[in-house]
Amino acid sequence: MATDLLSRLRRLAPTAPQDRPREGVVVPPIVRRARARRRRRLAATLTLVVVVPVVTAVSTYAKDVDRGVHVLGVDLGGHSRGEAVRLLRDTLRQRVTAPVAVRVGTAGATVDPAAVGLVLDVEATVERAVAATPGPFAWLHGGVSVAPVVRADATRLYEALMAHLGTQGDAPVLPAVRFDKQQPVAVYPVSGRGIDRHKVGAIMEAGWLRRGTVDFPVVDLVPRSTKADVDRLLGELATPAVAAPLVVATPRGEVAVPATAIAAALKLESDADGLIQPSLDVAALRKAVPAFGKVEVAATDATFTVERGRPVVRPQVDGQQADLVAASPAILAVLRTSATPRRVEVGLTAKPAAVTAAQLGALGVKEQLSTFTTKFVAGQPRVVNIRTMAEALRGAVVLPDQTFSLNGHVGQRTHAKGYVDAPGIEDGKIKNSPGGGVSQVATTLFNAVFHAGLQDVEHRPHTYWFDRYPSVIEATVVYPSLDLRFRNDSPTGVLIDTATTDTSVTVTLYGTKRYDIALEYGPRTKLVQPPTTYLRETDCNPTDGLPGFTQEAWRVFKQGGKELRRERFSWRYDPEPHFICGTAPVAPAG
Repeated sequence: MATDLLSRLRRLAPTAPQDRPREGVVVPPIVRRARARRRRRLAATLTLVVVVPVVTAVSTYAKDVDRGVHVLGVDLGGHSRGEAVRLLRDTLRQRVTAPVAVRVGTAGATVDPAAVGLVLDVEATVERAVAATPGPFAWLHGGVSVAPVVRADATRLYEALMAHLGTQGDAPVLPAVRFDKQQPVAVYPVSGRGIDRHKVGAIMEAGWLRRGTVDFPVVDLVPRSTKADVDRLLGELATPAVAAPLVVATPRGEVAVPATAIAAALKLESDADGLIQPSLDVAALRKAVPAFGKVEVAATDATFTVERGRPVVRPQVDGQQADLVAASPAILAVLRTSATPRRVEVGLTAKPAAVTAAQLGALGVKEQLSTFTTKFVAGQPRVVNIRTMAEALRGAVVLPDQTFSLNGHVGQRTHAKGYVDAPGIEDGKIKNSPGGGVSQVATTLFNAVFHAGLQDVEHRPHTYWFDRYPSVIEATVVYPSLDLRFRNDSPTGVLIDTATTDTSVTVTLYGTKRYDIALEYGPRTKLVQPPTTYLRETDCNPTDGLPGFTQEAWRVFKQGGKELRRERFSWRYDPEPHFICGTAPVAPAG
């Protein structure tokens, strides 16, 4: 095709009117020479026209990337996409992980690429190289350089750079209107000096791998909302907003919102750029006005119940709440006027339950893992505390890889929660305190955890051994200093169920069974007999005294009758003194 084009052009060239000699006309030499030069230029042009397709044909002979295409000094021409990706990644491997030299204003520093999410997108860069088509002149002069595709986490990068700003920066005062009780108070803007958070990402992406040092200038930071804007908000919104109450009318009834609640919920703070966008803090409004609970229906989460010894999921029930989010624009509009009465119609919207039956059903809680029971004497004050804690524990769900804290779940034992004063160990003596006796629940739970094969994280046996508990494998708790914690190291959830009678407490764990657990004891050693101690104290609880001893126990993990491993537990019990309330008898004289 190129030859045909050249032939046609050459045939056309001599026939141009100005180049055809007329018969009988003598052409002067100077004209002949000019015409010859013109023909040579035309020939050169024609040759170039023919060469262009040839050059293009050579350059497009490559697989995916045209010849003459470079990225960061790496020649990718003539390579397929896969080859180009491997070549670029291998060649730049060290450069993309090396610390990046930066200059923050006048301060030099380095930034770790991984710490700020700085990456070279090799695949996207190669696609950019594939799309590049060098022209013949560019190819003849070394090809073209394609910019790499670089990405950075601008937020993390900004935080890293701010650490090097030092005294060069002066934080601006961001404008706002705040409330001192019901009185609006203006905060006017003041410009500062610092780094432009909106530009750091683009600056780093443009400079990384192409410049020795990437410069981040220190610039003036001028809040977008001005003093006039603050004054306008003060007069048009903040002041009238708290001048009168607001009535929120819902299909289930009306709610009166006092001015104090409006002040708590109206937010006139600026964003990071110093721009104030009025908004309504719905959560703060609902918290400040408990009366919303009268027109709303609380959602009920899905829960586990135990029926005939098996865990069953009780489905959730969604609730309803005033749609304060959708009504926010209307409420803000009404708050701009102090005319009374101020009233806003607010619809109801569904309030989904936080926990659904599907979520619980996916936890794999399907069978009993373990159960353990301890006994106590009926009618004692400590029985009240045992039942109160057992009820607070019932129904707890421990997710896979979650660490459960007994103190964290139950909280402090107080009279307000139903706990009563009962005996417990305090500084080696038996003293009365709210929640005395709850270590019986802790011991029962610990034994259930032990026999379920779950990971022990924190537990501490009693100072003295009480024969109502298994030795070594027991636990005491004191809020907040001494806790019982275990980790659910299984891939499925664990449900804690409790039950009490007049003389016992039982803890049962449900999930997906992994192990059969056996308990083996070593002998009791280093026996120490209890001393007798007389106490002249108002709060005195007598004891019979128990010997102290040291003992080991092993938790043996089995599957299919085969032992997998064993875990050692050991404890040394102090002898419990024989406490006698009163004064020691005086030996008779002589």
